Amino acid sequence: SLIYKIFILRDITEKVNAEKVIRQSEEKFRKIFENSLDGIYQSTLNGKYIDANNALVKMLGYSSREELISKDIRKDIYYSEKDRPQSNERGKLFKTRLKKKDGTIIWVEISPNVIHEGSEPAYYEGIVRNIDERIKSEEKIKYLSCHDYLTGAYNRYYFEEELKRLDSPRLYPISIIIIDINGFKMVNDTFGYKKGDEILKNTAKILKDYFRREDIVARYGGDEFIILLPSTSKTIATGIASRVNKAYE
Repeated sequence: SLIYKIFILRDITEKVNAEKVIRQSEEKFRKIFENSLDGIYQSTLNGKYIDANNALVKMLGYSSREELISKDIRKDIYYSEKDRPQSNERGKLFKTRLKKKDGTIIWVEISPNVIHEGSEPAYYEGIVRNIDERIKSEEKIKYLSCHDYLTGAYNRYYFEEELKRLDSPRLYPISIIIIDINGFKMVNDTFGYKKGDEILKNTAKILKDYFRREDIVARYGGDEFIILLPSTSKTIATGIASRVNKAYE
């Protein structure tokens, strides 16, 4: 009888090369994932972490990756519901607030992307950058642009801009109260500027505590304060000024 041996030879070079490319790509991604200074994460569609790099663990103040991954992103990580990205923000860079383990709130930029398997969304992948210092610096600059650095009252520029903005019939009548401190120059000359600064700060505090939230209390210059009162008649403003004088006595 005849014995036949059939050999089937298949060139698998292409498959091996493809697997090598995939493996190299995965290794490259893992290096980026582990060494990035920005936080990188993968999460399920319903808000559970799949993975997170060390930068994100450190950024949020957790002691280990496992501890962070055990948290619910929606409940434990985002500061509030309105801080979570909406569906139309996926794939876009957006600014939001996150909670650290100790409860501290930090500002971050996140660029979340939906990763698909075939035509179906499978999970989220995103980059998180800590911008807390930048935001605080911007807020400080904004604050100083409209506040008096010594007293914390609004400054002259802000007062004049608000006066223009409030110049509307629906806010009439508008009243203005001007206050200056009797004997302020003598206090400065006798006791020094430190004592004078203390008086200015105390005056600003009394005024800010006394007036309504919608009123504008500003230091106009030197020892002069000015208060803008929308929707306030002259009669009412005169009564208020009298009561302020008594409160300051």
